[in-house]
Amino acid sequence: MPCRNPDKTAMAASRPRKIAPAPSRLQTNLAQRILDLLKDQDAEPGHRLVELELCEQFGVSRTPIRGALKILEARGVLESRAHHGFVLREPFGSFAREPAPPERDDEALRLFIAIAHARNSGTLPDDVPQQEMIRRFKTRLPVILQVLRQMADLGLVERKPGNGWSFRASVHSSRAQAESYAFRRAIEPALVLQPTFKLDRAWAQRAREAHLAFRAKRRGPTDAQEFYEINADFHEQLARCSGNRYMLHAVQGQIQLRRFLNTQWEYGVGRVQETIDEHLEILAALEAGWNDKASALMLHHLTTSATHTAPATPAP
Repeated sequence: MPCRNPDKTAMAASRPRKIAPAPSRLQTNLAQRILDLLKDQDAEPGHRLVELELCEQFGVSRTPIRGALKILEARGVLESRAHHGFVLREPFGSFAREPAPPERDDEALRLFIAIAHARNSGTLPDDVPQQEMIRRFKTRLPVILQVLRQMADLGLVERKPGNGWSFRASVHSSRAQAESYAFRRAIEPALVLQPTFKLDRAWAQRAREAHLAFRAKRRGPTDAQEFYEINADFHEQLARCSGNRYMLHAVQGQIQLRRFLNTQWEYGVGRVQETIDEHLEILAALEAGWNDKASALMLHHLTTSATHTAPATPAP
């Protein structure tokens, strides 16, 4: 029997293992929503989860759905079977509901916000080479390209010949903000009137709790960003509930555009409280099945928000 080569064995043992990437924020969120769906359905052991149906349910592509299913498989909730996808392992009630894992830092999102701050404060010129962006924001080329392409899709920047990018000055005007609200007033009240609209009640409860917790907390330096994310989640999830992928895409685009525009814009404390009340009133109407009322409340909410939104410094 041949002896093992001890050098090769030692080399194999010392070879670093590949570490699986941390789940994304979207995958983590979807895993929790799939759990809520299984609970609502009183799913039994052997219940099969169909990727395509989940994609249509949550308005996302297969890649994040598959990642969410793998998260649940790792937790022992699901198991994968050849030619059958993922199935529920045991009665749903036998699994302890674990809290969602903490969200990992999203490098692209942080860069997007950093560029928005620099641009809106006037420290980033109209024309910027890629290498200057890498140096200024201390990041990597793939991340810079990802964010700039995203901004190009939103009409914020355009590519120049070579490796430069040009920001469109017009997006900083109050006119751009007004146009954004006009577009949203045309789209968002219609979301809840779609024949495919189905309220995600588990999400609605979590949203209510997040709004009430924010109202009760003591004010801190990160409040503006935290409130924006609560607000963005409210509008995006209602778009998901609409069951209309084109409406969802439009709302997501507006959320990203507002994330860029709103870095220098803040609501006063009074308007924050009013916004929380308006969101909760919309949720209550939807939970009661009064979608017509919810639509009217959404139109009123967006109209009121538009009148309270003004730039911190006058637009050029």
